[in-house]
Amino acid sequence: MNPLPPRWNDCSTQPGIEPLVLVDGAMQRDVGARLADRAGDAVSLFSDLPGAAQALGPWLMSPAHAVSLGLDGSGPGMNWLASRCTFGETLVHLRHWLRDGDAAGMQYTRLADGRVLRAAIQVWRPAQLVAFSTPWAGWWLSDRDGRAMPLAIPPLHAMAAVGDASPGWDADQTAALAESGLADALLQSLKPTLRSMPSATSREARHALATTLIAAARQHGYVEPSDLASWVAWGMRCSEDADALRAHPVHAQALRGADLWMALGNAEVVRPSSDSI
Repeated sequence: MNPLPPRWNDCSTQPGIEPLVLVDGAMQRDVGARLADRAGDAVSLFSDLPGAAQALGPWLMSPAHAVSLGLDGSGPGMNWLASRCTFGETLVHLRHWLRDGDAAGMQYTRLADGRVLRAAIQVWRPAQLVAFSTPWAGWWLSDRDGRAMPLAIPPLHAMAAVGDASPGWDADQTAALAESGLADALLQSLKPTLRSMPSATSREARHALATTLIAAARQHGYVEPSDLASWVAWGMRCSEDADALRAHPVHAQALRGADLWMALGNAEVVRPSSDSI
């Protein structure tokens, strides 16, 4: 676990603040499985679903309970909340938002995953962001390297916005969320490839590079995820950036699919299947 910032301690100990921890069971699998077997004081946001779903879903608990599970700092799927509401009120609020407005529904947005939450705050309408943020005096999520970072919460005096504030996503928002997750999805599909490459590059830096490589590849007409993955693998393997991609001579050959993968010199590493992207 990475250390929490001093600001968390300052914020969470203020009068009227309830310090809480939200954990993504899919990212903390051992903890999720243990909680599904014996929750203790933790509460699953999927309490109406079978244990297997609860294990992989979000859990709300006190900081003391989190520490008893070995979760004493920032890491994947960890969220440290300073709530203006009680535990029960916070649970209802989070269930409302993570389950897209239907506490008994099967729609689920993984807001306990810092990658998803960072995308969501860019995609929500202003009224949605205000409605989601109202309980929070502070929220510290985990970046891709497990380091704590504050969620950008509108200040109280700005918490007034018109429009639809209900959870959920319209078609444009759904497309924007999918687009924001593309670089992560491609990197995930390339894990067997990238694992064999020695690198001290942080996950955040890899994501930033993948994002710029995807944009540059699209400028040259590559649209299929498998072709974008070829360019991301090439960039990671050769430590090349978007400028090098734009200048690459292979564009003249108009290659796609496996031919592009081979032409970029990726023959020695495993090409991800289209199903994995």
